[in-house]
Amino acid sequence: MFSRVKQVISALTARISRQEEEFVNRYLHPGEQALFWGMSLAEQRHALNVTYTALGFSGQTAIDIRRLIRCALLHDVGKRQGDINTAGKIMAVLAHSLAPGWAEAWGRQGRGAFPANLRHAFYIYFNHAERGASLLSQAGTEPEIVEIVRRHHKAPAKDDPPELCFLREADNIN
Repeated sequence: MFSRVKQVISALTARISRQEEEFVNRYLHPGEQALFWGMSLAEQRHALNVTYTALGFSGQTAIDIRRLIRCALLHDVGKRQGDINTAGKIMAVLAHSLAPGWAEAWGRQGRGAFPANLRHAFYIYFNHAERGASLLSQAGTEPEIVEIVRRHHKAPAKDDPPELCFLREADNIN
C-alpha cells in the first residue's frame, strides 16, 4: 500500500531535470525519444525511476546495461499523454486488485459511453505493453527491446532475459 501512495505522490510532483533530459536523449534514438517525450510527465518520471532502480539491481549479474536502460525508459511508451491520467490509473489499479477479471474485461472494450475516459484508462492500463511494443517496432527499435516491453507485465518464464527480470522488479517497486 505504501508503494502505491509513493507512486501517487511521485506522479503529482513529477519533474524532469535537464540532466535527465540529456540522459534520455543519450540512450534513445530520435523515434524512441518522440515516444518517451509523448508520455505524460508522470509516466516519464516513473520510467526514469524504474531505470534508476533497475540499474541498482544490475550490479548483481552480467547484464547489458545499455539494453536495460533502454528497456526501462521505454517500457511504458504505450501510455500516451492524455490516454490515462493519475485518477484513471488509481481507479484501474484499485479495480484490478479488487476484481481483476472484471477490470480487464471492462477495459478490453476501450472507449465507449459514460464513463468512456475511465474505461479507456482501463484499456490502456491492461494493454499498454502490447501497444508500446507495436509503437517501438514501428519506430525501428531492436526486436529484443520490443519483446521485453511486450512481456514486462506477463508472468515470468524460464527464458526471460535478465533485463526483463530486473525491469519487472523495478517496475513493481516504482
